[in-house]
Amino acid sequence: MAELDELDEKILKTMAKGVGVGARPTELAKELSKSRSTINLRVETLEEKGVITGYIPEVDSEKLGYGMVGFMGIICPEEVTGKLLRVLKEDGSVSDIWEITTGTFDLLAKCRFRNHREIKDLRRCILGVDGVKDVDIYLLGACYKEE
Repeated sequence: MAELDELDEKILKTMAKGVGVGARPTELAKELSKSRSTINLRVETLEEKGVITGYIPEVDSEKLGYGMVGFMGIICPEEVTGKLLRVLKEDGSVSDIWEITTGTFDLLAKCRFRNHREIKDLRRCILGVDGVKDVDIYLLGACYKEE
């Protein structure tokens, strides 16, 4: 496990807000009142330690025509998981899939939809996989993040 000091933690927290990510270290240095060379060195070290593993763009799903974003909780036995994962990965609505280790669901899938028909179609497709017991859909509203 990598040991982080206070500055490393501030860097990660600030980058998580989208400040200074990728080719914008000057913005990060300014936000943290540190020199750009100090920030560059710290970020490089965090990358070398494997704490920072990549930079992923934040995509505005609405601008792509996906006005609804949500999660599907799926209840299914372990022997069905492989087949279900193939079905989910082939569907263009599904962006991420997690195996759940506690709670009601066995899998959780992050999805984005253009309309309610797409939600119904994906739900029907999932329930069509032999062994799937149930699917719960949670559409997301406003997001309240720590600033």
